[in-house]
Amino acid sequence: MSEDSKCEVCQNPAEHRCGSCHDAHYCCKEHQKIDWKNHKRNCRPFKVHSNDILGRHIKATKGINPGDIILQENPLIWGPAQTTVPVCLGCCRAINENNSKPCSKCGWPMCSSLCEKAPCHIPECRYTVLRGDKISIRNFGITHPSYSCITVLRILYQKQFLPEIWKKIKQLQSHHEERKGTQKYEQERLQIAQFILKFFKLDGVFSEEEIMRVCGIVTVNSHEVPLTEPHHIAIYDKTSMFEHNCRANCSKTFSSHGGIIITAGTRIKKGDNLSICYTDPLWGTANRRHHLKESKFFWCHCSRCLDPTESGTFFSALRCQDSNCKGYLLPKTFIDNTTNDKGFDWYCDKCPSILSSYSVQDLLDRIGKDLSEMPKGDIRECKSFINTYEELLHPNHFYLIDVKLALLQLIGNVNDVNELKEIDDEDLELNLKLCQNLIALVRNLVPGEKRIRGLLLFKLHAAVAEAGRRKASPDIVYASLMEAKKILQEAVDLLKHEPIELVEGKLYKQAVANLKELELVIQTIHMAMGDIASPM
Repeated sequence: MSEDSKCEVCQNPAEHRCGSCHDAHYCCKEHQKIDWKNHKRNCRPFKVHSNDILGRHIKATKGINPGDIILQENPLIWGPAQTTVPVCLGCCRAINENNSKPCSKCGWPMCSSLCEKAPCHIPECRYTVLRGDKISIRNFGITHPSYSCITVLRILYQKQFLPEIWKKIKQLQSHHEERKGTQKYEQERLQIAQFILKFFKLDGVFSEEEIMRVCGIVTVNSHEVPLTEPHHIAIYDKTSMFEHNCRANCSKTFSSHGGIIITAGTRIKKGDNLSICYTDPLWGTANRRHHLKESKFFWCHCSRCLDPTESGTFFSALRCQDSNCKGYLLPKTFIDNTTNDKGFDWYCDKCPSILSSYSVQDLLDRIGKDLSEMPKGDIRECKSFINTYEELLHPNHFYLIDVKLALLQLIGNVNDVNELKEIDDEDLELNLKLCQNLIALVRNLVPGEKRIRGLLLFKLHAAVAEAGRRKASPDIVYASLMEAKKILQEAVDLLKHEPIELVEGKLYKQAVANLKELELVIQTIHMAMGDIASPM
């Protein structure tokens, strides 16, 4: 028994621990019951660990089921992104000269008197007032450099006035030494550090190095929060300890008030490391790894990056250039921890064909250029891109998946309303096929990502129900509706924590309504058919 093993209630030596978080100790079950009202606010199914490779990271202290909430927490700091148009500093929503007025104390434009009094606005307001002159923002609707300092300034305020929050922030990784000498570092030194020191006259309060370390903390630890337009950023305490994995076992979303919610995306065993994805999981391996190196300063070596086939999905694969071969080309590995462009040669899995890394890069650059120039709001253009490049890419290639997802959103959509009744049988069949193939891919490739799967399942339930409706047989109609109900229930379970401000939150609300409607229709049909259509 360690010296810290003292009962939370009586402070006597304690042998028992909370079975969920393993952090709280008790001398008896009675004291555990007494303390539960206080402890439940901090009781979490994980424990923080540390080592030389991962630094601080989190392990599950018990088995966790998919969908279980692992962590909810409010941000330590939030504010505008480094590159942004002028926003209200109370709510981070875009403003213009017509819907804003200067703060009466500091001059920063605010959307309302309520936002002017918001606690989050205190740091920049105080430092602006102390400089002796109000700020004046005149250019709206375009990126404004003055806002790049706000989130950093808010963290510096914690260092000066709120040591408890600063204590948590300063433990976060900044990768300060690795950032030195980079173009971004020098840009931030001039646009943020020097601006803060000179404009706010804080030269004797903070050093340039202190400010640059804070810039690093923001770069490495901030999360983009899509609740406002433009999106703002936030830094969270415990969330920052979840390690990265391109095939993460946890999923993140946000509450309507800007808190973060981490849920289990897969079944997690006791002792498993808990992870989220720091980059876009629907990018190819090379793109994900280079993005992580540039933004988070590490090369990813997760199981997905180590496997060129990405769990057998061939998500980055090209078709073999030999017209008589049905194989696919991939490098032996994507693990090239350099910044040069040479890369590795690609080999066919069916024949001796080899494609040089330069030829691969040239091909992917050309296709990527076509993709960037393609109008994704045009159904014919999407179909044409898929038909053209399925001759060169694996059907699961990330370029094709990008377009297939866009196409799925377009089919049957009229004024942002999904009207599958209006499309012909061919497009309905395409809709079904796209949904089924994409769901199978996502389940295998990124099983912890709940939002994309929930969206796809919502689309699939509508297609299944509509396909059944077009059949003459009442039995087939009934069976289709039952299948659609099962699919929709899964979508509801996946999207239930999404806030109404996000598309997925609105989709959840619609899914709940559709589920009730489906149940009524099924019940009506069942009553009409009697025992012939008994529930499956």
